[in-house]
Amino acid sequence: MSQIALDGELINLKSCKVQLSMQLVDQDMSGQSSSTASSEQGDKAKELKITGLIPFTDKSQLSRLFELAITKDLTGNRAVWRIGSDLARSVKIRQVKFFGQITAPEHPSLLAWNVSFQLREYLSIPEVAEQRQTQTEASTEQGTEQTASVIPTAAITEAAPKVEVSSMEKFLSGVDSVIGDPT
Repeated sequence: MSQIALDGELINLKSCKVQLSMQLVDQDMSGQSSSTASSEQGDKAKELKITGLIPFTDKSQLSRLFELAITKDLTGNRAVWRIGSDLARSVKIRQVKFFGQITAPEHPSLLAWNVSFQLREYLSIPEVAEQRQTQTEASTEQGTEQTASVIPTAAITEAAPKVEVSSMEKFLSGVDSVIGDPT
């Protein structure tokens, strides 16, 4: 039996089922040919589809589930919830947001609502890795720009041979010309 909790609050569903899905998006690059070439479009967030029953006698649980689904954070965006679920833990989903539809039609033969809703992973592992890579690239570019601004332009133009030099060599050459190279 699966159970799910959001920020430590148990969502009490009878016959709870949790389904996991994830899109691996790519784009066809074959054009009009029969090639199988494709372009990777990244790993998208994992999604959990939860279904279960809430008895008619537990109206407060149904009401609370809908309250959680429409909760907004201070910026007006849909709230992010810490998730507690064996399946979510096994695929390293830590935070989720409600998305799509939440439905609660009456069950055809039981005195219960047949509840269905979806949660999407928030800050997925690929997303965090991509953000770290972008930050690393930005700090590297910023460091290169700052180093280049320290080098006097006269020092760069004085170098006679057109040999490719690293930014560190350019910097040291600039420092040498400012201090006065004894050679």
